[in-house]
Amino acid sequence: MLAPAKKKSLDAISRIEGLARKLRTLIEEDAYCPKILEIVLAMQGHTDYIQSVVLESHLRTCAQTKLGSKQKEKFIQELLTVIGLSTR
Repeated sequence: MLAPAKKKSLDAISRIEGLARKLRTLIEEDAYCPKILEIVLAMQGHTDYIQSVVLESHLRTCAQTKLGSKQKEKFIQELLTVIGLSTR
């Protein structure tokens, strides 16, 4: 993984961890449901961001090598599988 992508991903994970703690507190305290949903959506936004950063890093590193090799078809199928899973 490219160093900038790694840093961005780790920063986003730190934010998710903070949001997870906040979410636990809100649920334990029977907080107003829209507030709980707001935190969940923020967490989803951060995971989506990590997904895009990691995918971009992968395309800028591994893809350049694998698309020019005998592993091209396997690599393409791997990406299609991962992207397909991301739409669930």
